[in-house]
Amino acid sequence: MVNNSSVKTNGVAQNLPENPIYFTQISIPEILTIPDQKPDIEELVSVTVQAEVAAYNLIDTPCMKSFEGQLLSGKKLILELKIIEKIVYVADEPTQTNHAAHFENTMKSIFIVVPQEIEGTSMESLFNQNRIEITPYIEDIYVLQRDKRTIFKNLTMLIDVTLSC
Repeated sequence: MVNNSSVKTNGVAQNLPENPIYFTQISIPEILTIPDQKPDIEELVSVTVQAEVAAYNLIDTPCMKSFEGQLLSGKKLILELKIIEKIVYVADEPTQTNHAAHFENTMKSIFIVVPQEIEGTSMESLFNQNRIEITPYIEDIYVLQRDKRTIFKNLTMLIDVTLSC
């Protein structure tokens, strides 16, 4: 493995919400393999990551306390998160040209507990009126070149839900 402490990362949020109320924090580890048509990696240059909400749905859940101690309100949002990535690297060949590899993945089954209602308005009404705003924030990007074709990458994310009544 190659130490990549000098790899530039782009996409980390400059500001996070100060007092998030409805949110989840997740870690997304992933192994990326450079496509066959691209040359081997000599050295990573930069990693750019963009996250966007591809879809979400509101579901009913039991009202109870989970084994982890979380209070389940009876409502959850289920998200699909699209992760778009660009890896720039120096090719392991005599010319040492820069190359880029693009990746796009959809992460499913991200859950956020939300209340059944807020200020007298049901969550179904907010959902049907598109008054639920979901913002993914990338808190950290860790990247490590494993060998000449594979990269370990881990995203740490906070996904915030804002409800407007």
